[in-house]
Amino acid sequence: MEATTWDRWLTRREDGHPLQLSRWGMLKERFGWRMHRVALLDETGASPQAGAQMLLRSAYGFKLAYVPRGPLVNWQDETQCAALFELLESECHRLGASVLKIEPALIDSPANRALLARYGFQPSLQTIQPPSTIWIDLADDEAMFAAMKSKWRYNVRLAERKGVAVRVMERSDLPAFHRLMQETGARDGFAVHSDTYFEAAFALLTPDHAAFLVAEYAGEPLAAIVVAVAGKQGVYLWGASSERERGRMPNHALQWAGMRWARSRGASVYDLWGIPDPLGQLAMAMAHTPEQGVAAEALPIQLDALPAGGLWGVYRFKQGFGGRVVRMVGAWDKAIRPLPARFYFTGLAFKQRTSGLRNLLRQASEGQCAPLAFSVRTEAPSSLTQTNAPGARYTLERIEDPGRWRAVLTQTPSPHVLQSWEWGEVKAQTGWRAERIVVQTSGAAAAFQFLWREPIPYLPLRVAYIPKGPALDWSDVECVDATLSAIEEYARSKKCVFVKIDPNVREDTTAGRLTLHALQRRGWRFSAEQIQFKNTAFTDLRMGEDALLAAMKSKWRYNIRLAQKRGVRVRCGEEKELDAFYALYAETARRDGFLIRPAAYYRTAWRAFLAAQREPGNPAGGALLLAEHPDDPEPVAGLFLLRYGATVWYFYGASSDRHRRDMPNYLLQWEAMRWAIAQGCTLYDWWGAPTQPDDPADPLQGVWQFKQGFGAEFQPHIGAWDYVISPLGYRAVTQALPFALSAMRWARECAESGRAVPPRTGSPAERPGR
Repeated sequence: MEATTWDRWLTRREDGHPLQLSRWGMLKERFGWRMHRVALLDETGASPQAGAQMLLRSAYGFKLAYVPRGPLVNWQDETQCAALFELLESECHRLGASVLKIEPALIDSPANRALLARYGFQPSLQTIQPPSTIWIDLADDEAMFAAMKSKWRYNVRLAERKGVAVRVMERSDLPAFHRLMQETGARDGFAVHSDTYFEAAFALLTPDHAAFLVAEYAGEPLAAIVVAVAGKQGVYLWGASSERERGRMPNHALQWAGMRWARSRGASVYDLWGIPDPLGQLAMAMAHTPEQGVAAEALPIQLDALPAGGLWGVYRFKQGFGGRVVRMVGAWDKAIRPLPARFYFTGLAFKQRTSGLRNLLRQASEGQCAPLAFSVRTEAPSSLTQTNAPGARYTLERIEDPGRWRAVLTQTPSPHVLQSWEWGEVKAQTGWRAERIVVQTSGAAAAFQFLWREPIPYLPLRVAYIPKGPALDWSDVECVDATLSAIEEYARSKKCVFVKIDPNVREDTTAGRLTLHALQRRGWRFSAEQIQFKNTAFTDLRMGEDALLAAMKSKWRYNIRLAQKRGVRVRCGEEKELDAFYALYAETARRDGFLIRPAAYYRTAWRAFLAAQREPGNPAGGALLLAEHPDDPEPVAGLFLLRYGATVWYFYGASSDRHRRDMPNYLLQWEAMRWAIAQGCTLYDWWGAPTQPDDPADPLQGVWQFKQGFGAEFQPHIGAWDYVISPLGYRAVTQALPFALSAMRWARECAESGRAVPPRTGSPAERPGR
């Protein structure tokens, strides 16, 4: 398509971007790229309806087609999208491209990611343009000034008072611009384009599409920026500054002038073009409407605690101008020629790995493993990327000593009992193997107990599960990303078809929204099989016994006193009484219609935590509490508590129909909380609350009403999520296998009973978590 027609159409679009201008394509053609435009024309054949300007480049026989900040299409029009992508793919075939990479101007949201996946794209390991940025709405001067922090308003005015003048550069000013760029690159440690590159950019982009602006004092250049506009979008492309006269605030004056110039050319939004990606991820996790982003000042971060270098220092400067933090979906790839594309994807993945992980897995199961380092994020090849930020790194270490694992786990925020050494040993009796892993990043640590097994003997269908883990600070964006990457890589190295995690993080918090966004962004899926209860409830024990009683409903306080008045007594049971407790548990299961495991399983679990309770210094522990009635020689109710650190979980409960009117279960729960307080615990986790607390049909409603009467506070969690490594194996394990097992149980029951009964699927009691 002819350049003038393309640019005329582009600059009229809301989503027009400078990187899709014909002149930008001409600039890239001078430095090794080939430009090719593709468009769907309207009925007259005179103007595009949708299109994309591709940049093509070859290396070692491989050709990449790249669409920066495109394609330009009505994403809500399925017919138009399908037609454009069909045309793009056809042109890629004709031009010999093996991979099509797009970086659309789409906000990073689950809906937009699903949209791209629907058209055959997958998230790329190589992002070219910065996905996270700050957008400033270009209103009138007064509104723009009001959106700034007061110090930034002051500095803009100060620059003017101190004689700083900003003007549009001429060609004769380019040598001074080059010197400023070289000085900035040397000071801040980034690579700078050649003088020839900027000279070509000046010749091609100015004055129609861009302005080179310089801030001077007494005729001496102090700083310079380049701003480009296409359609409604103004973009701050490049910037440079000197150390001279910084107290005159030339950089503040430049950005103010850049915003006003962009507005004068019809832009309504000014893109400050690049901030640290974890901040964009945090904003998307917090945003109620992703397209609007989050005000920079609303991010829950301490500016003075941010790292000094790279984009972190740049962010401190940019955020003062106000605006909204947003994140694009980043780069997405589609294979055009399968074999070369496979080599390309493998090469990108290889950059994220080292042979160190394989060395770890080859270590003997006994002994200590050495820490291993490998890259979490991929650095794009210099021929493609415009940034040189180093990838974050982490180390893995497998822990084989119980005492060391306890020490590591205790140092993480809110460690869960299902991540304890004892729980891993309990699961070993049902065919699970437990491996304990520490992830160490530059500034934080995480830990996870990795359970894996092969559900069908002799078939290589290996699955993995991290119950109520990993354990880490879920508000640390970089640590979350590194830990998820480590889990994905570790599960892949163990040849698992998928791995399930069950993060112990609340859904209604910033950390929870951040975690959900990270999981969706990395391709995890919400699990159809929730092993543990998705939601729970808790009671804060720090208020003391009097306040705890006062927080209960009056009927619950009455029932506690009634049980005491009628002689019900609660005491700690001994190991020899576990069989009696199991008998109560089995009676409860028959009455309430849920399946339980054989007695040997529970006996092992309960003994393990009773033994831990007796071990000095062990953060894990447990207690068997039995309620006895003066007119009955056997316990009438009981519960088993699990403890880890400062938290107690009400994990197993059982009761008889005998003497129920004397309210033994109410006194039992009260004494359980008192036992927890005596152990120094501050939180009582009621372990299980409705998925939808307002749904009267939820099967946990009755239990929830009982717990709620004690003052339990509802706590929604994000639930279990699966990372699929082998789609075929995943379907076999999650769909075909349960159906086959259900059918076999049904056939066996029919044969035994002589009548047809409907097949039933496994209950939570049969699953690996309990």
